[in-house]
Amino acid sequence: MQLLCYGPLSQWRQSMALRAIAAAATCLLIFAVFSLYGRHDNAQLGPVVNAESPFLSLTNSSACHVDLDLLRTHASNISAEYARLEIVVARTSNFTQFSETLDLPKLNFHPVQLYTADQIELLPKERCFTSATIQAPVASAPPNASHMIFGVATSTERLYDSLDAFAHWAAGTGAHVVAVVDEDGSVEKHKKRAKELDIRLTIVQNSDELLDRYFSLVRILYEKRDELTQWVVLIDDDTFFPSMRNLVTRMKSYDPREPQYVGALTEDMSQLHYAGHMAFGGAGIFLSVPLVKQLDAVFNNCYDFKHAGDRMIARCIYHNTLTKLTWERGLHQMDLRGDASGFYESGRSLPLSIHHWKSWFHADMVGLSKVASICGEDCLLRRWRFSKQDNWYLVNGFSVVEYSAPFPNPDAMEQTWDDSKYQGLDPFDYSLGPLRKKDEGKISFRLREAISERERKQIRQIYVQQRKGDQKPRVIEVVWKSLSNSEV
Repeated sequence: MQLLCYGPLSQWRQSMALRAIAAAATCLLIFAVFSLYGRHDNAQLGPVVNAESPFLSLTNSSACHVDLDLLRTHASNISAEYARLEIVVARTSNFTQFSETLDLPKLNFHPVQLYTADQIELLPKERCFTSATIQAPVASAPPNASHMIFGVATSTERLYDSLDAFAHWAAGTGAHVVAVVDEDGSVEKHKKRAKELDIRLTIVQNSDELLDRYFSLVRILYEKRDELTQWVVLIDDDTFFPSMRNLVTRMKSYDPREPQYVGALTEDMSQLHYAGHMAFGGAGIFLSVPLVKQLDAVFNNCYDFKHAGDRMIARCIYHNTLTKLTWERGLHQMDLRGDASGFYESGRSLPLSIHHWKSWFHADMVGLSKVASICGEDCLLRRWRFSKQDNWYLVNGFSVVEYSAPFPNPDAMEQTWDDSKYQGLDPFDYSLGPLRKKDEGKISFRLREAISERERKQIRQIYVQQRKGDQKPRVIEVVWKSLSNSEV
């Protein structure tokens, strides 16, 4: 019996020993991998090596890598040329202003194959270092905008599509948004989404024509004001405020106890020639409560004038009050047809408002605004030169551009949009000058997507240059990271 049992028992013991050795070897291998590639915190303001573990990358993609699935959505070819930049942001109470240049190394593109079944491609460590470190102001809570009530007349469908953009400036600020929409369909999902985004939203369903709904906002907003309300603001569903803090600060320069009519003219002289001197609705029309009270008293008389909503408001004000328009230059109607990139890439102060970004031209305001969580709102559309030795620029949240030649006047805006129908001279100079001619030879990478990775406290921006013919598309990924995760 002993001989019969000895063989299997011996084999079992040998098997257990082999398993133990294998387990120990596996543990040693994992330990070695983590020791070799483990991440080390570095609080210095110089270049920081990003050498995260490739073992981790296979499980949660935390290592420095190319997201092949993401590139496939933006590059229709079987391959692409890829470059990566990493910008680390140090938030400091000693912040004064953003630098003009980033002192970035020369962009180094390398081919990436997209026809494989792989989801990611690990990058060698020489491509995974901190390209630049910049300072930014410390993070702060959303401003208090409970003294503003915003009105928009739109459709139920367009309202839902606009909520994510509204969230950038309205979420958590106490600003009251009142939407007058058609009576088609339920609005329950709109209310649910607004609550998720922390937007204070009221929806009024009305069967009137759109221009009538727009003008009726004057009375509706007046009725829905509360004891805190100082400003009644009319907007379009594609009006975007890049910084609510800047807007609140700027409006403090106007006395809301007096009748006030604040807005922006169109940028195009032909539009101004047609519509007249008035606040154009897409830029935002700001009416103080005393003025709205005067308009409410003559509302029925003004309602009989059937025209565009912003024109109805201007006529009502001019015919019934002594108040005249104050042109707030930070507000922008954006009556620029075609390619408006020159406006965004101008390097000027962040606009108070932007309009027509999803109608006359396309610019992803939701994607653009995401990087504010890392570097603050004032870094949006900030134009940084890569280095003083080249003509490459990062326009944060909009594009990466290489100009064909230096431009002597940094304040001059490149006129990329279509010509005006105005027959006189310089139809855009009064509003946007100084201007310079379009750079026909510039290379432009436009923002296609911005991904917020909250668990790693970073934003990934994907800029793409679509090239002609069989040339491979080129992709620049800009990774924004916070030096101190607790600051985000």
